[in-house]
Amino acid sequence: MYAEHGGNIFDEDIRLDLSANINFLGMPQKAKEAVINSADKWEKYPDPYCRKLRKRLAEKHRVSKEKIVCSNGADELIFKAVHCFFPKKAVIAAPCFSEYEKALSECKCEISRFILSEKNEFFLVGAILEALDDADMLILANPNNPTGKLIEKDLLKRICEKCLEKNIIFLCDECFIEFCERSDSRSALCFLNENVIVLRAFTKIYAMPGLRLGYAVFGDEKKAERIASFGQFWSVSAPAQAAGEAALDEKAFIERTVMQTKTEREFLEKELKALGIKVFSSDANFILLKSEVKLDEILKKEKLLIRSCGNFSGLNNNFFRIAVRSRGENLQLLEALRRNLKWQRL
Repeated sequence: MYAEHGGNIFDEDIRLDLSANINFLGMPQKAKEAVINSADKWEKYPDPYCRKLRKRLAEKHRVSKEKIVCSNGADELIFKAVHCFFPKKAVIAAPCFSEYEKALSECKCEISRFILSEKNEFFLVGAILEALDDADMLILANPNNPTGKLIEKDLLKRICEKCLEKNIIFLCDECFIEFCERSDSRSALCFLNENVIVLRAFTKIYAMPGLRLGYAVFGDEKKAERIASFGQFWSVSAPAQAAGEAALDEKAFIERTVMQTKTEREFLEKELKALGIKVFSSDANFILLKSEVKLDEILKKEKLLIRSCGNFSGLNNNFFRIAVRSRGENLQLLEALRRNLKWQRL
């Protein structure tokens, strides 16, 4: 009935969720306070155009507010973009976030999967450019989910240029990029043109998935206006808008997140390798693993939840994704793995 995603703690007795890639620092305090203080606005309809929030986002990304569209989570914009432009053939890189394919399938679009190679550590390579010749939409994530790999900067530039040359809509999902070092220089925003749409979300970086807030930056105002006209009129709630405006003031929070995420990711990668688990290096706040042992099953017995990646195109049931969490939570994961993997080897 529903696609499988991380964060499904409702049907299980789980004490630690490592399946959803949410900032382990939690929601910034100012954002929480803004939600509470917005309560007197809940009896009125929210601003359907998110005027204050779009103005702040436009200042952050140094574009006109007419090039910003806010949404009920980033997922909404994926579906809006696909339904709005209604591509006949789209290219995606596999493995990737399953909602791309779901949105494209709803429009009866032909889907071409560019398979990322395990031998190449799942990096996107230049051959993607050749795969675009007869497409009218390209959807990529930067960094990719579940591999955690950023797109190499020069390749990203060439992709943006080719999409403009061939009139291909390029939806670049950057919902995890703010966890990465030097993210400003690795973003498709550096190469924005009239065919590029950069997708962002408050969900992951500001730990507010329950509020549902995403946005897109467009290179073309007309495309932004066209997508904004799709779907429900009051897309973003008043508390979500308030939280978003407050979160944008938290520059030190982002810097602390990047630093602590890197420290914990490197710690986890080292310790997991020492346990004999295949680890694919990541730029994001999650790590892709490979193991013949059913890690999800043994950890569930310990009331720990990780993401099985068997339903990702290009992967199988030997692949797993874990979120990078705090040191204490990461140690709980490692201790549970040590206990169970030791038993598996006996």
